[in-house]
Amino acid sequence: MPDGEKRKLILINKAALDELVSLQDAIAIVDSAMRDYSAGQVGSPQRAVLTVNPETRMGLMPGTMPGLGRFGLKVVSLSSEAPKFGLYSHQGMMLLFDDATGQPLCMIECHALTRLRTAAASAVATRALSRPDSRVLTIIGNGDLAGPHIDAISAVRPIEQVIVWGRHAGKVEALVQSLPKVLNQTVSIVTDIRQAVRLADIICTVTSSPEPLVHGEWLRPGQHLNLVGSSVKGPREVDDEVVARGYYIADSRPHALSQGAELCHAIEQGKVKEDHLKGEIGEVLAGSVPGRADRDQITIYKSLGHIAQDISVANAAHSRAAESGNVVAIDW
Repeated sequence: MPDGEKRKLILINKAALDELVSLQDAIAIVDSAMRDYSAGQVGSPQRAVLTVNPETRMGLMPGTMPGLGRFGLKVVSLSSEAPKFGLYSHQGMMLLFDDATGQPLCMIECHALTRLRTAAASAVATRALSRPDSRVLTIIGNGDLAGPHIDAISAVRPIEQVIVWGRHAGKVEALVQSLPKVLNQTVSIVTDIRQAVRLADIICTVTSSPEPLVHGEWLRPGQHLNLVGSSVKGPREVDDEVVARGYYIADSRPHALSQGAELCHAIEQGKVKEDHLKGEIGEVLAGSVPGRADRDQITIYKSLGHIAQDISVANAAHSRAAESGNVVAIDW
């Protein structure tokens, strides 16, 4: 950079991110990122979670991706009180840096980035682990991740029926009404969670429940589950029997063994051992760990969210924003 030239920090909000990176783009980007991670090409220490007060925690997710020439830090607040003020429970920012110069390149609104890359990650895992002819998708939960997951799973499997279950009838109805109409796809609300689980080929749990909502005795052969809502040790969306019955794959082996609540609880209770975690999704994609063995196998993907996903999507957004020139930037 010539002397005297001002550095620019690009600011990307939700509207800009939606224009810069499509869901299909994000699926391809996350697929590549998880392969890189499992190949040892990503530096990613365990995320740090600090308690601010009984209702609020702060999460710090650093990482580096030499192959992209980038490193970054995601700073997020998790507040159970935020929705009472009309705010998202997850808020924050993603900072992307150039690893040659150390220059901050862009700042991205965290909620939008998290929704996009999380849904994309579930789509990547679903494409790798579910039965190709899966047609019925059940969404457990009615929060911000529900809609993006319907879009993402429908992008990789021929979903004809979407079933939604949630604890709050009004919010479930509002979610269903907000969904775009998709040709040859029906969306219905099921109030009996057992029925919602049993009817499904693919199940996505996207809740903030502290206690298990889905029980292993309800599962039937051939189903695939994406466990998404719990990202720290403690809150569990499914019980130990679900974990024990499934062929268990995670985004990150060390993160799942330390912070994957459902797996950690099952290990602590003696229901499974650490080797019940068969591998990382990046290893499945690369072929070094087997995927689905047969039509009757139950498969599970535990999504904790990974900084490699955030950096990779952020890098694509930054590159396209810089090329377009139609961005908000501040002198740095």
